[in-house]
Formats: sequence, structure tokens, C-alpha cells
Amino acid sequence: MKKVLAAMIIATGALAALAVQPAGAFNQPPMNLGLTDILDGGPPGPGTYFTEYIQAYSSDRIKGKSGSAWGETPVGDASVAALLSMNQLIHIYPHKVGGANLGADFLLPIVSISADGLPANPALLGDVTVGPFLQWFDTTLFGRPFLQRVELDVSMPTGQYDRKYALNPGSNTWVIEPYYAFTLFLTPELSTSWRLHYTYSTENDDVSASPFNHSSTKVTPGQAFHANYSVEYAFRKNLRGSVAGYYLKQLTEDDSPNGKVTGSKEQVFAIGPAAHWIVDDRFSIGLKTAWEMAAENRPQGNRSTLRFTYKF
Repeated sequence: MKKVLAAMIIATGALAALAVQPAGAFNQPPMNLGLTDILDGGPPGPGTYFTEYIQAYSSDRIKGKSGSAWGETPVGDASVAALLSMNQLIHIYPHKVGGANLGADFLLPIVSISADGLPANPALLGDVTVGPFLQWFDTTLFGRPFLQRVELDVSMPTGQYDRKYALNPGSNTWVIEPYYAFTLFLTPELSTSWRLHYTYSTENDDVSASPFNHSSTKVTPGQAFHANYSVEYAFRKNLRGSVAGYYLKQLTEDDSPNGKVTGSKEQVFAIGPAAHWIVDDRFSIGLKTAWEMAAENRPQGNRSTLRFTYKF
């Protein structure tokens, strides 16, 4: 179990949706959709860690309300691709509050966007995210090891954004996102990990006026719930495979000074295989891919992620 715990990667924060922000239609900010999964409930312990995520997303269709194709708009046949480099630095302190270790993280995304049928911003810098957290290493549930964490992430509008582009690295909004993550070991080999987010965004005051936002230049994205999930099994020593994915459900409509944007709620579900390899006590690698389905008011495609984590 000690080696299993040493393999656990803390991957806090957000930015995995497309790592792009549409300026006049799909108004949700970038989110952690599938960026984290296997053994997400607990890091190896106090110390400093760097994680590099390389994620490729591609989609050749954009779904409308209730999952229908946007057949009467040129956007429906648009294709989108994004290559994300997410750079994460975290530190876990030995100090405790209520039995939990204090921690903090910093995330900086760099993303390259391309699109056919939509104008894409050639800029690269996304929004910076910071977040304090509390990590419990030694709790149990049903008598089984249960690692858990609570965090409050704040994404700042530091990324590059221009209203003339439909796809941007930055979101031009402040995003407040609390989340709860846990890993439950059902047996030494079998475990399940979940991360549950709630996303609240402030107003984007510089969008392109369009029918998607009541012809307003100001839009507040609706509040949303999204979750990453993973069911994992240790097939060999230091190697775990899993079925993993994510789910997004926007709970409230987007809002504008001209009223609620009816029919703007976004949704998507994804599932696919994942693997996690513990190279040694300081270094691990993760690889996964997931196919999206049941999308509404957003692209539907495939997302693949390669992850490297190093403990200093």
C-alpha cells in the first residue's frame, strides 16, 4: 500500500475543456474535463511536485440544443482541434488543520488552437489558476483506505482573448470553482476515484454580439457541475489500468443584460481507457483517451492526455 500511495498524483485545478473559449456562442470557461482521474484522491505526501499535461482534442462536429446538429448554421460543420500544455506546480505543507495537510497549487496553460469554419485566436497563453486545498491522507470509509481533498480554485482572466475570434486561449472571466476529490480502495488492487466540481463564472464584458447571446456584448456563463470518474485495477506491480471519463452539466442558462439566453445549457459525457505507471518513487506517467457523446451546445470529439509528474 505504501508504494500505491506514493504513486498518487495530485492534479488540482482546471482547464481541460478545449482550453479555448468561444467569444459568442459556447460561453463556458475551460474546465478540467478528464484531465485528472486515476488515484486522484491523494498525493504522495508533503513536498513540491511538478506535473506536465499534454492534451490533444479534436472534433469534427458541434452539437446544438438537445444534441441535434447545428444544421442550419455554418458552425455545425466546423472542426476544432487544440493542443494543450498544462504546467502545474504544487506544494504540500507538513502543517495540518483539522487533521488535513495544507497545500497550494499554480497552473499555467499554453494552448495552440486550429479550426475549420470558425475563427481561432493564434495566441497561446491561457488563464492562470491558483488554489489552496486541504488534503486528508489517513481517513477510512467502510474500513477501507479513503483519501480525500477539498480545494477552492480561482482562475484569473490573464489569458489572451480577442472578441473577434470564436475560439480563444483565455476566457475573459473570473472563475471560482470549489471541488471535492477522493480515492477509495475497495481492495489493494481495486479502487475508484472521483472529482466533483462546481463552476461559477463572472461576466464576460467583451463578447461579439450574436443571436447566441441576445445580441449583447456582455454574457455571464451559467453555473455548471462537472465530474471526473475512474474505476481502477492494478494489473501488475506499479501499473494500473482504468475505465475513466467525465461528465459536464450546465445547471443555469447563460445570462445577458437583454435577458436569459434560453437553450444555452451545455452538456457532455465521455468514457475511455486510461493507464498509470509508477516509474520510481519520484516519477510517474499517465496516458488516456476518451470519446465524447451526448453533447449539447458544444463540440463533440475525442480527448487524449499524456501526463508526467515529478517530485522534487
